[in-house]
Amino acid sequence: MSFTRRGWVLFASTFAIIFAARMLGLAQLWVVATAVWLLLAGCFVWTQHHHVALVAMRDIPEHLHVGSIGRVDLTVVNQGSSGSPTSEYADQFDSGDRSARFALQPLAAGEQARAAYRVPTHRRGRFHLGPLIATIGDPFGLASRSWTAASSQEVIVHPRIFDVLALPELSGSGVDTESRDISGRPDTGGEFHTLRDYAASDDLRQVHWKSTARRGRLMVRQDESRRRAPVTVMLDTRAIAHNEASFEVAVEVTASIVTALARDSRPYEVITTAGDTLGQPGRRYLGSVLDELAVVEAHASNRVVPALRGNKSQSVVAVMGELHSADHAAVELTVQRGGGLALVLCNSSQHHATIARSRRLTIDLATPTTRGFVTEWNQAVLTWQQNATRQFSPAR
Repeated sequence: MSFTRRGWVLFASTFAIIFAARMLGLAQLWVVATAVWLLLAGCFVWTQHHHVALVAMRDIPEHLHVGSIGRVDLTVVNQGSSGSPTSEYADQFDSGDRSARFALQPLAAGEQARAAYRVPTHRRGRFHLGPLIATIGDPFGLASRSWTAASSQEVIVHPRIFDVLALPELSGSGVDTESRDISGRPDTGGEFHTLRDYAASDDLRQVHWKSTARRGRLMVRQDESRRRAPVTVMLDTRAIAHNEASFEVAVEVTASIVTALARDSRPYEVITTAGDTLGQPGRRYLGSVLDELAVVEAHASNRVVPALRGNKSQSVVAVMGELHSADHAAVELTVQRGGGLALVLCNSSQHHATIARSRRLTIDLATPTTRGFVTEWNQAVLTWQQNATRQFSPAR
């Protein structure tokens, strides 16, 4: 509860009126000063005791990504039995660095008003929105009262995600260890499990024609998914290996690859070169990984901790910054013997050629841009798929 700027000006002016009344001996000025004091007191009491039943609600998108439209919808409802006064709303973002302000006209009983504004999504991170402060004033604009209409909410802006193809099977008996290119046996599903009715989203190649002819309706094979090799995605968080631009690209590359793996129902784990595991296992695993990628930062250590700990995986995607000869050996130690390695270099000072006689997929970004990675990654995966299809297609 406080006076507005206009109220404080009027309050200060009463002292000038009183001084003039004493100096000039005019009773009329005492009447004016008294009237002003009564007006200020009345406005103060009105704003303090005026019942307001305005309820505000925010609607924030569940997932925000860098560059997306961070639209916030604000709804204010008058749940009182009478009209509401003119009010103002102010919502802060990122500790008050930015704010959205709205003036709301009087609402009738049961009436609602809507407004929308955008929160900045130019960088990833965890931010706080609010609290939403509502303010009402008296009809003369001399006093005001403010209260918290909505509490603070956490807003997480995830890294930008690009649409990339899912990682091929980089390990297993189908890998050609003598070739520079990635080669493997395509995943055709699994063993036969049962028959079921055809659904609109089913692949026509799965139609079982004998059962279809016998039952008079389309029937498809339901295969039992075979166990697929888990993928370890390792993000290079060493400050020595990155500049600011390349680190952001590495985070976006990691987020894009992880999202593609989740979309393809591939088991995966996300770790950093510091040895930290990102995400909490469960139904919302991808969301928790993206939450942590939103706030991950580079650190001073220059070691690849998973290699020192002896952590090995059958299939590894290493999203690295600048690599030196010792770093190559450290990355190799994270892969099991006979396993596969996909290496993405986001801050390479020179071209690193793919090493022969190894199960390797190497993408060397000449400039730190995620769009360049998308093109090269998808092309490498398509090349693998074409080679695998030709290698394992049945002879006619």
